[in-house]
Amino acid sequence: MSDSKLIEVSGLKSPKGAFLLGHLPQFNTYNKHQVLERWVEECGELFKIHFVGKQFVVSANPDFNSQMLRLRPEVFKRFSKIDEILKEMGVDGVFNAEGTAWKRHRRPTAEALSVKNVKAYYPVILDKTNGILEKFKNYSRQNTIVNVQKEFMAFTIDITTEIAFGHKLDTINNKSNSFQKHLEVIFPMINSRVTAPIPIWRYFKRKKDKILDESLKSIEKVIYEFINEAKKRIAENPKLKAQPSNFLEALLVENKDENFTDEEIYGNVFTILLAGEDTTSNSLSWAMFYLAQHPEIVTKVRMEAKEVYSKDTPDAYENVEDLKYANAVAQEAMRLKPTTPQLYLESNEDVIIDNVSIPKGTSIILQNKVAQTHDDYFSNPNSFVPERWIVSECPMHKNHTPNVMRAFGGGPRYCPGMHLAKTEMTVLISTLCKHFDFKLEVKPETIKEQFEFTMYPENLKVTFIPAK
Repeated sequence: MSDSKLIEVSGLKSPKGAFLLGHLPQFNTYNKHQVLERWVEECGELFKIHFVGKQFVVSANPDFNSQMLRLRPEVFKRFSKIDEILKEMGVDGVFNAEGTAWKRHRRPTAEALSVKNVKAYYPVILDKTNGILEKFKNYSRQNTIVNVQKEFMAFTIDITTEIAFGHKLDTINNKSNSFQKHLEVIFPMINSRVTAPIPIWRYFKRKKDKILDESLKSIEKVIYEFINEAKKRIAENPKLKAQPSNFLEALLVENKDENFTDEEIYGNVFTILLAGEDTTSNSLSWAMFYLAQHPEIVTKVRMEAKEVYSKDTPDAYENVEDLKYANAVAQEAMRLKPTTPQLYLESNEDVIIDNVSIPKGTSIILQNKVAQTHDDYFSNPNSFVPERWIVSECPMHKNHTPNVMRAFGGGPRYCPGMHLAKTEMTVLISTLCKHFDFKLEVKPETIKEQFEFTMYPENLKVTFIPAK
């Protein structure tokens, strides 16, 4: 792409596809991100594919991708079908809003998830960390093999729902809650509908479509009840305007200048529930995948934990900044196993980037994982080395290019929940390593990368052993 000659989309390479269906049969699978990785090897960093005639440009070039992300929301927007599907589900918030609407949503949402407010939410994170620690201690005493992806999902659901609107689910302790079950229905259905060539559900409701409709109605009813309750609390307790106790309250307080409708408030609360539930728990699961194979790294995290805090968990928010190695473990897990390995965009206008002519309306897939695991950007790119994220130790690595990381997106539309997610991950990684060693109960090669809008480890089973 450094050649001065203008490159047209029509002239890009394309992997071999099927007649009429194009590349859909290969792509419509549980590991579509890995399919893209194979196509990058076959066609290079920039190529085109099509699904039943619908054309996409695919880019695995981090500089090219970064330029597109920086040009949002004016020149590029999120792939329009994602917005279409989410609005059809009743979700209209910061995640899928575009243009001036996005700017309206962004400021109060970013403020509600600011460092100041995450600090206020920290007691919730600490309470859930203590809860899951006790559960894993029981598992350890009973020598139970643990499905950690499921357990971390309960952990993040409990944190997210309490931070979102002050509701205590306690799924960590396996207490049945229909709200959690309804949430678990949604991500796979978003993924299925975004990639579906024909919107069958609009003409004929299959069983899974009816289940989704039921779940959406149930969640909508609950969230609107919480919105009304939060409005009442703020009116009766003016102190909440200065120090809101959850995301919904913070959003309502910050809303004084934007005058969002209840539907827009609902959309933003729904967004944080979905984003907070899956991405953080999946990243924690991948961190455990590597920790169970690297006891020497677990020992380093444990030593740091003992130096930073004396209790079972880091009881002060200020402790988190000192957990640099635990944070490095989280960073390295997100580099090797990004839960969002690709992003979908669409051009709002004709634009030229690095001599590539992109017409208005072009659909684009940014494949981000390739760069994060390539030796052009990281030394020993497929090795789990948290030290590469420690400033004092970074010179030991020839290549270290953190700006190619896209775990939280990039440009103006980076994820506003980044600080909350990193805090959750750092605290739990440090706590678990302080108390346990980990034994992987299945062969590493049997743990598959499963993609359902986010990417998680399937078949991850671990035993927790008390640390000596």
